[in-house]
Amino acid sequence: MSNASSTGYGLGSPTSTESGTLIPTPSTSRASSIGQPSSTNIPSGPLNLTLLSTTSWRQPYPSVGQFAMAESEVVVAAGPDGLFYFRRVRDHPATPWSESRSFPCVQATLNELTVSGLALYSRRDFTHRSRLYLYCVSGGVLYTFYLLDKNNSSFLPATSPPLAGRKVMGKPAVVQTNVEDMYPSVHRWSLVVPCQSGGLLHTSATDRMSSENSLSTEWGFIDHLALDLGIISAVSVTAVPKTANHSTAELVAVCISRGQLNVVQGPYHHEFYLGRWRWDGKTSTRISHPGEVTGNPMLITGDTRYSDKNQLDLIVPSVEGGVFHFVRSQSAPNDWHMIGRIAFPQNIPPASCLSFHSRSDTYGNRELYGLVQICGRLYHVKTTNKELPWYNARLNPIVQPGPFLEL
Repeated sequence: MSNASSTGYGLGSPTSTESGTLIPTPSTSRASSIGQPSSTNIPSGPLNLTLLSTTSWRQPYPSVGQFAMAESEVVVAAGPDGLFYFRRVRDHPATPWSESRSFPCVQATLNELTVSGLALYSRRDFTHRSRLYLYCVSGGVLYTFYLLDKNNSSFLPATSPPLAGRKVMGKPAVVQTNVEDMYPSVHRWSLVVPCQSGGLLHTSATDRMSSENSLSTEWGFIDHLALDLGIISAVSVTAVPKTANHSTAELVAVCISRGQLNVVQGPYHHEFYLGRWRWDGKTSTRISHPGEVTGNPMLITGDTRYSDKNQLDLIVPSVEGGVFHFVRSQSAPNDWHMIGRIAFPQNIPPASCLSFHSRSDTYGNRELYGLVQICGRLYHVKTTNKELPWYNARLNPIVQPGPFLEL
């Protein structure tokens, strides 16, 4: 994996002619230095146009600490001056990254020095509007923000965040539970956060529509589990259906404790006699890997459109500088196989944070795509789900708003 030297149509202000030759973008307008020519000085034939850089004039994004990326490629990051977000526009071939927008001011200081982890969760409400939730850990407290739809300009702080009064730490994780509720108008998701005293805290939420068509979020029972692992720095979680109709599910979490990967899994079920949902998660497996891991793990579930729909992919930064890639297949649910051990270029430090999702490539094959944070800068990377994953993969820096070509 090599470090790319360009983003958009050129980092470092290059431009191109129709023959493909790169020339520098003028630092000042040529109109101020060129007089108005007479019509007799203009060639009579066709005039060649020069394609100038669309990104060289833009201000770069702030340095990035912790970040999270939704499947829609909305990115929320902790910067020097607080939280900010930007998105990738996918309905144009240039697929540009947008300008960054700041979060509203809150009483707490939420920046790259104080935020230990972020998690995003996207869904549609009963009015078919897109809702995006952000869970932010800072100073032992879990903060929650939400964005009502993509046309709104700013995230809003939630009035009743979950886990109030509980001391948390590290990087949280959130997932839809994929369990059909007894009420057809209920959407349910689970939130898992490392606890400051050790282990994991788990709770689940539902959005319910009242008779007045107002939407409210209700948080349920809090589980405290995996205490045998001690202090956990980061976690990723996913839901695996256990029956064909998705009526029951198993939550699978991978967490980092003392530089090692551990799996916590168990059934997610409804206790009818107590009227609550619980996760009976237990530490089941320690994943073998060379050296230690750092940053955060990322679980990616298989897609129902492909034969690997029950496959789990796990990507995590390694302390040696690079990433490890594991898979868990349906035939061997207790085995995690390393299929990728990727090194960064020499003298590039380890990644501090990453986020990955899956999608179809241009040929209809499943591919993994994501962002990796190294030394305060985000890099885009992708790999296919084939025999040689990560072959010819590269890190493409995301420096400023503008068109972005995946090389």
